[in-house]
Amino acid sequence: MPHSPTTQPYTPPDGDYQGGELQRSRGLPAGRYRALDLPSRMGDRLHYPDGRVEPFPEPQP
Repeated sequence: MPHSPTTQPYTPPDGDYQGGELQRSRGLPAGRYRALDLPSRMGDRLHYPDGRVEPFPEPQP
């Protein structure tokens, strides 16, 4: 059964680790962070940094 795309970004529960110190370094150029704006593929879905999840497009024959 296929998964439907999620439109709500993930919000961790209160009390969970938030990773607040994991910020971009001002000493590195913006180009070094370009890959962090791209989605990650997990199975048949693309997970975007803003929380969107979309189906991975099937290749056309």
